[in-house]
Amino acid sequence: MDEGDFQTVPVDETYRDVILHHNREYQRYAVEHGVYFSPVDDDEIEYLQYIHGLFKLMFENRLIFPPIPQPRRILDCGSGSASWAIDVAETYPECEVWSQSYMQSVQPYKDPRAPLRLQQMLTQVGFVEVETRVVALPLCGWSNDPRDHNIGEASRPIVHRMLSSLCAYPFTQVLEMSQTDVQLLVAQARSEAENPAFKAYFPVYVCIGRKPGGSRQPSYTAYVPPKDRKHGDARKRARH
Repeated sequence: MDEGDFQTVPVDETYRDVILHHNREYQRYAVEHGVYFSPVDDDEIEYLQYIHGLFKLMFENRLIFPPIPQPRRILDCGSGSASWAIDVAETYPECEVWSQSYMQSVQPYKDPRAPLRLQQMLTQVGFVEVETRVVALPLCGWSNDPRDHNIGEASRPIVHRMLSSLCAYPFTQVLEMSQTDVQLLVAQARSEAENPAFKAYFPVYVCIGRKPGGSRQPSYTAYVPPKDRKHGDARKRARH
């Protein structure tokens, strides 16, 4: 840590300890406490940066919406590689940007239905003018709309990497599946995700609300589930 930088905080060594599992690095604290089962190595960081680029494509390079001319403080929950937080800090140099892991819904594991309760959660903590919308993120280029087709094509290689990252540890350690069985399952999931006939997509949950008593500048929260979704599939999980 740079002693002259008052905006940085040293990380407890507990969170730096990693374990090796099938040639991937995982944060020991996260997996032992059921917080996070995805790798934390350089390959994962690269994959998360690809996701950030995909969302910039999907949202037409908008980092924040609705537009906030001069944001003062921004908290990024579930920050991934922190690419979004870095871009926001560079775009708004006068804004204070904080990035932390999303822990609120861990009981002890992340609640896959948290996105469905976003509007209720924001309302309960005092936000007003809360609005929720769902945006479909195609998993391959199945859409006839040129823009959605391009987004789907961009998401296809990301989904390939994501499925492997998400499944490796929990399936082998929690479900006690063999690595071979996990690889076969991932291959099947990849095949289905990139099949245009299934029209698979991620439901991206966007929730916007405003803190009462302040300026009329709403806060923004978005969630993305980790698994491919076919029509009628209700399984969901939160994203930053």
